[in-house]
Amino acid sequence: MKLNISLTLPRRKLLRRIIQGVLLAVLIAVNGVGLYMGNIIYTEMSVRHSRLNAHDTGRLRQILEDGKKNRQWQDVSIDSRFGYPLKGTFLPNPIPTEKTLIFLHGFTETRLVGLNYRHAYLNGGFNLLLVDSRAHGESGGPSVTWGVYEKHDLDQWVDWVRKKYPVGQVGIHGISMGAATALLHAGLNESSKRVAFYIADSAYSDFETLLKEQIRQRLQLPGNLPPQFALPYANLVAYINSQFTFYQASPIRTVMNVTTPVLFIHGEADQLVPASMSQELFQATKGQRQIQLFPKADHVGSLYSDRFRYRNVVQEFARSVEQAVSLKTRSQESIVE
Repeated sequence: MKLNISLTLPRRKLLRRIIQGVLLAVLIAVNGVGLYMGNIIYTEMSVRHSRLNAHDTGRLRQILEDGKKNRQWQDVSIDSRFGYPLKGTFLPNPIPTEKTLIFLHGFTETRLVGLNYRHAYLNGGFNLLLVDSRAHGESGGPSVTWGVYEKHDLDQWVDWVRKKYPVGQVGIHGISMGAATALLHAGLNESSKRVAFYIADSAYSDFETLLKEQIRQRLQLPGNLPPQFALPYANLVAYINSQFTFYQASPIRTVMNVTTPVLFIHGEADQLVPASMSQELFQATKGQRQIQLFPKADHVGSLYSDRFRYRNVVQEFARSVEQAVSLKTRSQESIVE
């Protein structure tokens, strides 16, 4: 009996070690696959494509150069607090004004795309500041953070405008990623109210939600794993490389506390960022808000589907905000008197 016991115990220890080894190998393999997929997602979403310079056409480049030569448009540069240069172009209104609109482009684009929107604001009595977002165009920065760091860079552009026009109205208009950045900045604006209004065209309500759909469509995960498997690893890789997570890029959590007026614009035929995301943002926004949907427009295509309506919508919204501010100021002055 004693001999049998002595033989059984080593077998049990061996079996336990084998099981532990198998579990460790599985754990290493699963995490290895996860980190591999997470690195692919981070690289695709934040590094690889940002400088494609989509819409950097010869036509827009020629308009820019002509404006700098004949219309006193000027390139401007500031230093991000995160250690890289930020580039932009300032378009003064032909009729002097202290009102300024800051325009934010989308992913893979540059400030040149903002020239397509210039008439809406120059004709509406605004100066226009077009900026290259972090890791786009001529601006520096190692990666795209989908609004997480970009909102702080935007705040520095607001500093620049405020220094130039201390009492002038400031508005922000963003498309796609630029729209999400604008909404995230609106959270910073709550304490200072330096920005009078935001216009968000084709914004995503939550980047992780959007990313899950992109993973499902574009990446074939091993064993048909769900996108939820890869997201924690993508966030880990993003944090290690760029000190942010995709989870942080969630405008819908920000707008719940935003009281600055917001205009949401979205194309109902948008296949990349569904119009339902703008509807969710509209419903969640705490303060004054409007929403305008363009039935036949695809992603950031509302301007091109109906230029006349788009310009009217934008100008009317800006005008309504200005009138509300003026009325509030007169009311406060009458109380003081």
